[in-house]
Formats: sequence, C-alpha cells, structure tokens
Amino acid sequence: MNRRELRQALTAGLGNAFAVLSGLPYGYYVPLAVLAVGADSYGGSLKLGRQRLLGTLLGSVLLVVGSKGLEGVPMPLGLAITLGGLRLLGGCLGLQVGYKVGGLVVVMGWLAHSGQLDAWVPMRLFWTAFGVVISLVSVRLFWPASGLDQLLADYRLLLADLRRTCRTLADRSAPVTTADQRALRRRLLAVRKRLPTLAEELGTNPRRHPAYRLMLALNEAASRLISCIGGLGRQAAAVEEVRLLERLHGAERDLLLSLEVRLQTWERCLEGRRPGGGLPDPPGAPFTSPASWNDLGRELNDPLQSQASLDTLERIAGRLVLCRQARQAMVEAERQWQGVGP
Repeated sequence: MNRRELRQALTAGLGNAFAVLSGLPYGYYVPLAVLAVGADSYGGSLKLGRQRLLGTLLGSVLLVVGSKGLEGVPMPLGLAITLGGLRLLGGCLGLQVGYKVGGLVVVMGWLAHSGQLDAWVPMRLFWTAFGVVISLVSVRLFWPASGLDQLLADYRLLLADLRRTCRTLADRSAPVTTADQRALRRRLLAVRKRLPTLAEELGTNPRRHPAYRLMLALNEAASRLISCIGGLGRQAAAVEEVRLLERLHGAERDLLLSLEVRLQTWERCLEGRRPGGGLPDPPGAPFTSPASWNDLGRELNDPLQSQASLDTLERIAGRLVLCRQARQAMVEAERQWQGVGP
C-alpha cells in the first residue's frame, strides 16, 4: 500500500465514521465520494471533485424536473428523455467523468428513491460535497501531493535520461537506437499529460503563473534536445577532409559533454527544491559552449579562414544545425527560467 492509497483509506474511514456518528441518512456517499475523487495530486483530485459535484448537481436537478414534469409518461421513456437531457447539458458544461455520477443519480433516484426525493436528493448532494471537501483537504494537508512536485520529479528523471544519452552519443560507445529515442519521447509525452493537472491547481489563468511557464520552458527544451539527439544519432558526416571531420567530431563531443554537465546542473536545481516549496532556483552562470565548438564555428563562418569546399560544407551542415539547435534550446530555456521570477 502506497501513501496515496493509505491516505484515501484513512480519509474514507474518518468520513464514514463522521457520517455514522451524525445520525443523518445516506452517509455511505461520503466514502464513495472520497474514493471517486482520489488522485495522485491535488490538481487531479480538484478536477475529479469538480466533475463529481457538477454531475451530482445536474443529475439531481434533471431528476427532480423529469420525475415531476414527465409524471404521465411511461417510466422507460421518461428515464430516457432525462438521460438525454443530461447528455446535452453535460456537454455544454464540459462534463467528462461527471456523466457517470449524473446518470447514476438519475437512474437510482427514479428507480429506488422515487418516493423520497425530497430527502434523498439534498442528503446526497450534502454528503457528496462533504466527501469531496475532506478528500481535497487530506490531499492538501495530509501527506500533500502537489502536481508541481510530481512534474518536477518527472522532469528530473527525463533530464537524467537525456544526460545519459548525451554521454553515449559523445563517447560513441554505443549507438543511440530508434528504441532509445522512442523511450525518451514516451517519457516526454507522459510528463506532458500532467500539465492539465498542474493547470487545475494554479487557478483560472495558469499560463501566466510562473510555475506553469517554467514547466513549458522545460518541456520545450526537452523536446528540442530529443529531436537534436535523434538527428545526430542518425546522420553521418561522410567527408573527404579527414582533418575537418576530426575537428567536427571533437567539437560535437565537447558540446555534448557540456550539455551533459549542464543537464546534471538542472537536475541538481530540481532536486534541491523542497517539496511543497516555491520554484527551483535557476542555474547560476549562463550556459557557455566549449572553446572547440566556438573555434570551429568561427572558422566555418569565415570564408577567408575556412578551406573546406562547398560540397563538404553541405555534407556537414545538417550536423552543425542540429548541434546549434541543441545549444540554443539550453540557452533559451535558461533565459526563460531566469525570467520566471517568484
């Protein structure tokens, strides 16, 4: 049993005990609500809780209106019309998982509680809201689970994979296979799926929040680095000038090793943040390219210094562009990181 499951079990048990001690009917909806909105983070629980409350409220309103307004209609037809109205209005409200609880409210109320709707509907709404509230409080205060904490932990693992891939590519000890690139992309996509959860935590305008902007900067840098690493692993610079090829490979290796060291610095910045605290501190000094890469770039950009033929420059242009894109990804991400602010 992990922390999330233990927290859910304790919250559901305490909520059920309170409902039993209160003496009010239908208290079993408290643990049902707690278990339904339990998620890995506060943002996920907030999203599920909002959906459950909206679905319960909408289902209750349609149940009362349908049972009174369609009293002379055969029960199967009236139930079908009410569920159709739930589908229509739920789509306008943006319900997703809320459809399920709304449909259960309509069906259970119509079939099992049709003679006691005046008592059953308010109590179900009350106990559902109570279960959602105590679940959110437990996620926030009891073993807190923040979407930002989980995203930073995921990005730290992704940066570690990128760092190891840069080392492998620099040492040429083993090829960076297509399977390795796909694994990096799958991890990046898995991290991206958590962004909506963070947005739920940050309020109505999350894209202007510093935490969300930092996550977007890390996401953009990781995506560009994965593309550049994949391109460098596929392309081969077949040129006749052996000296230039050796210099190109040496500059590439030095740049990749610099990227590896910088990614490790990013990892330390993310790891040094206290859980539940503010944003991680940005790296100190700006990222600088190694001298061999800068010298090669100056030589190739200066027609008076460069002795390479046009055909040779065309052959190595792809690798040069990929290396520059990887460097630029780091520089731009760190600039955005520095500008995020508290």
